[in-house]
Amino acid sequence: MIEKTTIITLTEAEFRRRVLETGEPFMVEVGAEWSGNCAIMAPIIERLAGEYEGQLQFGRLDIDANEQIAREFGVTELPFLLFFRDGKLADFIIGTASRKTIEDRIAKLLETESK
Repeated sequence: MIEKTTIITLTEAEFRRRVLETGEPFMVEVGAEWSGNCAIMAPIIERLAGEYEGQLQFGRLDIDANEQIAREFGVTELPFLLFFRDGKLADFIIGTASRKTIEDRIAKLLETESK
């Protein structure tokens, strides 16, 4: 069962435990406080986290504090949205994206999850 969704601030250890090991559907925003694009995306992601509560976990990973994870998943631009299913990367979005684009990716992730 998925626990109540809030946007979780992830460390490398938390990322590995919560995202990779539990296998729950998860969207992780890799970003930085200094990134203007991340600031633009933050309200959209926060609203989506509330709307998908109980269906999808949401996390934030600070690229400056978690460079190893960023390298491991090929993060090249901020924000970088990673979508996980069964502990594996299922999809990603590079840079800013519309709410609809993110919702479409979430729907695809959850549709596959329910099959």
